[in-house]
Amino acid sequence: MEKSIYDASSYPIQVSNGRDIGAGHTRGCWLEFSDLANKDLGSDPIFQRALRAATARGTLVSTNKLANLYLILRYAMPDPQAHVFEFGSYMGGSAVFMATALKLLKRGSRVFAFDTFEGMPETDPVRDLHRQGDFADTKFDGLLSYIRDNELQMHLSLVKGRFDETLPGVLAEQSQGPGLLHVDCDIYEPIKYVIRACLPHLGPGSHIVFDDPLHGSCLGAFDAVQELLIRELNLTAEQAYPHLVFRYPSLPDA
Repeated sequence: MEKSIYDASSYPIQVSNGRDIGAGHTRGCWLEFSDLANKDLGSDPIFQRALRAATARGTLVSTNKLANLYLILRYAMPDPQAHVFEFGSYMGGSAVFMATALKLLKRGSRVFAFDTFEGMPETDPVRDLHRQGDFADTKFDGLLSYIRDNELQMHLSLVKGRFDETLPGVLAEQSQGPGLLHVDCDIYEPIKYVIRACLPHLGPGSHIVFDDPLHGSCLGAFDAVQELLIRELNLTAEQAYPHLVFRYPSLPDA
């Protein structure tokens, strides 16, 4: 397979319309058609330990999606020390996965996991299939214990509450903006809010990774992406499987 995805110095692999289409094609195709997560990454000890951590904590995020996050986090971020913001963490499995990887990679960055940890807030009754209170069984106290027991405190911060109540304070406190947004909050208004709030803080070529827009239950998430990122910001997706991935600001074309 294309080994350039495992070499950070090779990025961007091929720039087109402001995104690294070479990286998007390579990650997406090999994850979808060649079982990359179980073959090539099956012998990667950092990925495997992080995957076991996510499984132990509990996650709804598929192995291919975790593998995609890992490839971006480890190899494709322009600033490897930039933080990760996750919006929608549920039981915390994907946040634990990324924090474990950061710890094993000896990075100084951390994952900020934003969630009410009490279920979804009010949703749009037309756009969103999910309803207020969905995903309330987060076992939050168990997540706190897991972080402590596995010594992830330096790499994972839980930010409990509504995004509009918690995100401004976190952004104001950080001297460096996030380099990766993992948006897994399913519903229309919160997605538009967090993207608008984070855009001024993103460093060159940051990744915005959407978990939900291509799911049948998340048309509100798709509306948010097409209205804000595609129509208003005129961005072109870098990757369509297993996530929708965008770059912001856009990469300069050669």
